[in-house]
Amino acid sequence: MSKRPDFTPDRPLSAEQVASLRHRFGSMSITALYDAYNAAWLRCKVERDGKAPRAEKIQELVQVWKELRKVGKGG
Repeated sequence: MSKRPDFTPDRPLSAEQVASLRHRFGSMSITALYDAYNAAWLRCKVERDGKAPRAEKIQELVQVWKELRKVGKGG
């Protein structure tokens, strides 16, 4: 069975959605943050057909990366 194309518009997350991500990532352990980062990174890879990742996936990767940097600096 072939994958159906996604016709939903590629819109960035709203400010509330980004704040929700920050809150969620801020309450995770360092191990859970690494897992979330790895999962987000995999979702952001360019597909074989050259299609770029969706904006919200990039925003999720950036938010978890920021949290990892914050934790790495000691809070």
